[in-house]
Amino acid sequence: MDMRIGYPAIIAPGEAWPAVEVSVPEAGNFQVRIVSEDTGAVFHAASPIPMAAGESRTISFPGVPAEGRYTLRMDLLAGDELVFRDAYYFKVMDVGQLPDNHSVVVHSGEDGRLVYTPDYLGNRIPDFSMVGYRNGMDIPYVPVRLELQPQQGDDTQRIQAAIDAVSAMPLDEHGFRGAVLLKRGVYEIGGTLFIRASGVVLRGEGQGDFKDFWLDPALGLTLEELRESLADKNATILIATGPEMRWIIRLQGTGGALGDMATATEILGNYVPVGASTFSVVNAGHFSVGDSIIVERRGNARWISKIGMDSIPEPTNGDPVVQWSPVNHQFEYVITAIDGNRITIHSTLLNAIEKQWGGGRVFKYSDSGRITNTGVENLRAISFWQMNEHGVDDTRHADMFLLFDTVRDGWARNLTLEHFYGRSAIMTGPNSLGITIKESSNLIAPREFYAGEGYDPTGRTYFETGVYTGRYGFHFEGQYGLVKDCYAVNNRHAYFVGHWVTGPNVFLNSYAEQSLTWSAPHHRWSTGGLFDNVKDMISMMNRLSYGTGHGWAGANYVAWNTKGVLAVEQPPTAQNWAIGHVGEHRDGPFHSWNMERFGFSHGYLESHGTRVEPASLYLKQLEDRLRGIDDTSPVRGESSDIDKD
Repeated sequence: MDMRIGYPAIIAPGEAWPAVEVSVPEAGNFQVRIVSEDTGAVFHAASPIPMAAGESRTISFPGVPAEGRYTLRMDLLAGDELVFRDAYYFKVMDVGQLPDNHSVVVHSGEDGRLVYTPDYLGNRIPDFSMVGYRNGMDIPYVPVRLELQPQQGDDTQRIQAAIDAVSAMPLDEHGFRGAVLLKRGVYEIGGTLFIRASGVVLRGEGQGDFKDFWLDPALGLTLEELRESLADKNATILIATGPEMRWIIRLQGTGGALGDMATATEILGNYVPVGASTFSVVNAGHFSVGDSIIVERRGNARWISKIGMDSIPEPTNGDPVVQWSPVNHQFEYVITAIDGNRITIHSTLLNAIEKQWGGGRVFKYSDSGRITNTGVENLRAISFWQMNEHGVDDTRHADMFLLFDTVRDGWARNLTLEHFYGRSAIMTGPNSLGITIKESSNLIAPREFYAGEGYDPTGRTYFETGVYTGRYGFHFEGQYGLVKDCYAVNNRHAYFVGHWVTGPNVFLNSYAEQSLTWSAPHHRWSTGGLFDNVKDMISMMNRLSYGTGHGWAGANYVAWNTKGVLAVEQPPTAQNWAIGHVGEHRDGPFHSWNMERFGFSHGYLESHGTRVEPASLYLKQLEDRLRGIDDTSPVRGESSDIDKD
């Protein structure tokens, strides 16, 4: 049986039950039993074994197990007090009997639903089905309340006034106020538009061809010439004018999650694995089904040292490195069941909670400061600029388009964005969750406009302004985000997750062309992301001394039926899975450092070169969940196909 984190723990049919070697920290009665995860049947529930402090022994079990999933559970009790509890997981299966092109770690069972094979600690691929607007529900059509026609001059104040007027209207029974419709034509935006109320939508009447540039910087058009060239376009077009670097639209509440620390209680157990949806706490008395809670996973200084992030080497270029400090990751969930001191949540854990690294706790939260049911849709936005005398972008124009800031359940759809060169074209902020971004594109000018006179050798910084030209596309900093059916060209990081981001987040059925570098979790242990049918350069790796010490960029990520170039590495104490990737698999830039420090580097790679079933992990997980709620529910989403070109 494989006893590595993130590798399936499998026993072949006919093999004996696994034996367990036990060493107890203090005197007590040791109890062990094996439980079937499929039927709940208990095997080999032996009488308590008295053991002295420091005593070791091997416990074996007669007979052979039938096929199925099992947990070997162990308790040490001193009198009636539980000293420690631990468990090991395994599955009895004939791998050779799996249908062709099915993964060992997750595949369809006899009833058609997905079956997961855990590692020996119980870690498994997480459930990503809860991402997106209202946990994967269809985006609604919101009735129009105000319409605007295009006119000459700056339209910022006029559009803002319309948004504010709709924002003052009452919410209907569905939680919507209404949409502001911008009729076909050109609108100049010299400032930033804000939506600050729930239930408000900004809508246009079309985005045009999602892959075509309507502003070619090589032509050197003036603003008036650009307007003239757009006169016959069948779309709503926002032109971001002026030299200021800024967001063009911000959907913005007043605050994020506010924890009720009076309800905080510690999570019990030495180890709660990735993929778990149930765990025990010291006191569940403060909680009720339906409560919104934060599960806080601690990473102490010992953990930082374990993963090597307190000894990041200085880069050869002399840039400073910031060694990592202890960190607490906070994940938002909803309670679906309570049984004694055991809590069940609506999704799954995305990082193991391990006592030796600091354990974790749970507490309730409220989020009345977030706005909900808001979106931007059906339009094109162009950041206007002209190349300077050296033929490059001097960065003096709007650099980012749309920010979801303290928003719960929002969307962006049918947007085509041109020349927003900054750290995000569309971003879900750290206090956002449940955002769907679909059928949208981010078009950046080719790399020659960000190189040469005035730029550093990497083409990332324009010296005169000191501006970093990130050229990031679709950017997650929040939780439960879904990017679906999107496109990017000439992006540095087309599909991107920031630092310490606590997922889940999903990129689905999207692709990029002429990418400058990786789509990726970018730095500092973001957790629980899925690249599902994404075509691009994709990495889930140790970035070590890149930046200011990016280190292990992502943990417990999955690449499923991806295409292009892939680098997947395993962080200590976690895993990254790549299943069904078609294309080159490449060592990360710090592969040798990983091998010297940890003795391993590559993540879990299965079915390299051959796509697997189901075609989409996310869509199948969503199907399983919705059919669990209502067997007649339609499956929301389209088939996966990344060969769009």
